[in-house]
Amino acid sequence: MITTGENIDKQLFKILQKYFNNKSVAKFFKKSITPASSVKAKSAKSILKEKKDIAYSVKTNVQTDLIITFAEGKLPLEKFVKLLLHLGDHAISTGEFSTAVYLYEKVLSKLRTHKDLEVYVADSYRSLGEIFSRQAVWEISFSYIRRAIEIYARLGNRAGLADCENLLGTIYGDLGNIKEAQAHFEKAFSLLSSRTGNSLLVSKIKTNLGIVNNISGNYETALKHYKSALTYFESIKDTKRMAEVRHNLGMLYSKLHKYERAHKEFNRSISLSKKSVDLQTHGLSLIGKASLYAIQKEFSLSDDCARKALEVCHEIKDMLSIAEVYKIQGIIQRELCNYDNAATYLLTSLRINKELKSQLNKAEVELELGVLFKEIGKEVESKDYYRRALRYFKRIGDKEEVDKIKKLYQTT
Repeated sequence: MITTGENIDKQLFKILQKYFNNKSVAKFFKKSITPASSVKAKSAKSILKEKKDIAYSVKTNVQTDLIITFAEGKLPLEKFVKLLLHLGDHAISTGEFSTAVYLYEKVLSKLRTHKDLEVYVADSYRSLGEIFSRQAVWEISFSYIRRAIEIYARLGNRAGLADCENLLGTIYGDLGNIKEAQAHFEKAFSLLSSRTGNSLLVSKIKTNLGIVNNISGNYETALKHYKSALTYFESIKDTKRMAEVRHNLGMLYSKLHKYERAHKEFNRSISLSKKSVDLQTHGLSLIGKASLYAIQKEFSLSDDCARKALEVCHEIKDMLSIAEVYKIQGIIQRELCNYDNAATYLLTSLRINKELKSQLNKAEVELELGVLFKEIGKEVESKDYYRRALRYFKRIGDKEEVDKIKKLYQTT
């Protein structure tokens, strides 16, 4: 169970240790906040056996407020700004988006008249762009990223520009524009020509290159990128990034129909994401397991994982993932011959993906609707959905999906 108790106290403790000595940090936690060591979170034997809802509280926000008060009068401006950015990044990973927005806006307010610290303004804009991209508010996200790019370009900051290109690639990937996504990832990679001092960012970009190659069916290339990135993340013990790569390996093995290996990778991702309190990856890997169980006709386990994923995704307002859960629940209901329920879930998923302009996810749902309507004898509707899905997968060059649809649709 992911909680905002022990894990988050430890994370905040580690962050403060970067800016204050251990004695000052320990004293602060003892006087202001319940020490991390005294918080006992109940552990679960298996993610599938958890009975309680995933616990969230305002504790993190209270702690963040107290840390800001503690640090503001003690740190010089640049160091204080770095702490705010660090706390903001932590808030993003735990799904506390309103807290993260507050922290980045505080940075912007603090630096309004400090041109010598403009790089941190760009960092804040980039991070605000990430927050709104995670919530699928694309126009606002693009606006913040453009502001960040303008500053990074003026400063000649190639790492910052590469980071923005990497984020743009992620957004286009979420929108289902795989070619555009790959172009941005490759541009990001080329900006780090020397590669020196940017191993973390290079590995993040490699992970994303792995994702687009997996979608396009270039599995060997995808696996090569994933393994390279994972080796680096393991070397620096970055559990958050390790969880992300493990999730993506699960997705890769799913496409290769290696279901047991996929389950193992998703389980590893879930364990690591719990440790790093990364709610988005935790939710995604639950969705991955739900999808696998549906494929294996284990519908009770699939539904259990889907429901748990829905709790997480609603908490962090991850609408793309929520739509994915509805798709899986639609598939489950279709396989159980509950056709009205299946149509309701699938059409809801389709509506959300249309609203979010996610072309890949939309096409995947259209394919499932094609199957559903074929099963209930609605051939006209079925062929219409098959055609829509086919057009998209032809456009992105996913031969496996194209062949699959042609076989279902019996068309050339």
